[in-house]
Amino acid sequence: MKKSIYRLTTVLIMTLIMVVGFGLSVYASDDSKYNPVPDSNYDIDNIQSTADSNFEFDTEEVEKLLEDANSEPILPDKATGESGITTMGFGTYPTRYGVILVTADAYKGLIPTGHAAIIWTKEKVVESLSNGVTTGKNNWNTSKTTCYGVTVRGTTTSQDNEASNWAYRQRGKPYNWVYPNKWTRSKFYCSQLVYAAFADLYGINLDTAEFGSAIHPLELVTSSNTYTIYQK
Repeated sequence: MKKSIYRLTTVLIMTLIMVVGFGLSVYASDDSKYNPVPDSNYDIDNIQSTADSNFEFDTEEVEKLLEDANSEPILPDKATGESGITTMGFGTYPTRYGVILVTADAYKGLIPTGHAAIIWTKEKVVESLSNGVTTGKNNWNTSKTTCYGVTVRGTTTSQDNEASNWAYRQRGKPYNWVYPNKWTRSKFYCSQLVYAAFADLYGINLDTAEFGSAIHPLELVTSSNTYTIYQK
């Protein structure tokens, strides 16, 4: 009798061990239990672009891009009203809210030969510098050696204004040093900030295929979705 009880107990213990072991193996095989899918910001900021963290814009390609930007025709700006009757002018320095400003000047050791901003008011632009997204003076016609004013095809002046407001709401976010990572919205570099405003609000892509997913400021000039209204 005692032997039967002993054998039964042994069988029960072995069965329990097998069940527990199987359960642990199933749990371990489910990667999501141990490695939960990271949230979108973590995934984008730390996985997608880590391989490109040392990306640099090719100087020769930038020079070619500059030639293309200089060959763009200067066209009249959009109508100030939605009726399309009046225009802001032709080849004059823009102060309209939502116009994109680009310079080919080397800018404070950031992106070589280039910087971009979006006009927020007649006196102010929104831009991203080494200390992050901030506002600056809308005086690029005098403070920069080169300057392009461009506007987006397919948007109204009201929509351009809202794009500038979107950029303004990003103030305080840090500078994005990983240029190929144009998808993150937790940090921005100058041309990515402008790109993101129109991409997120209206689904308009201002990037080109010139540098892969990285966006050089001059691409905002040569993009098929923009046109030049001012050049210095």
